[in-house]
Amino acid sequence: MARKCNAPGCEFPLPDKYPLDKCPWHMAPGQGPVKIAAALAIAAAGLGGGFAYKKFRTYLSQKKLRKEREEQKARSVARKRSVKSQKRTRTRKTAKSKRKQAGSKPSQELS
Repeated sequence: MARKCNAPGCEFPLPDKYPLDKCPWHMAPGQGPVKIAAALAIAAAGLGGGFAYKKFRTYLSQKKLRKEREEQKARSVARKRSVKSQKRTRTRKTAKSKRKQAGSKPSQELS
């Protein structure tokens, strides 16, 4: 609430993000109840329009960030695939067959 209405003699405080220069009362045409109704409509449009604009800008920036993340992820996946295809495939080591237990131990004869 740092700024005021631009109309001469009006000290009505306006929100910082209010898009109009004047307060709703000085923007509205007419007199009497018509002016009151118009001022309320202008105030609602000014505050609501600002809120909707802010939401829309947030949506667009998040959409842009999502798109950039997806592109970056696609590039890194493609890079990993190309590096992976360049590597030589490693041959697996085969397990050596165990020696037979009977043949390796000296046999003891009982006499």
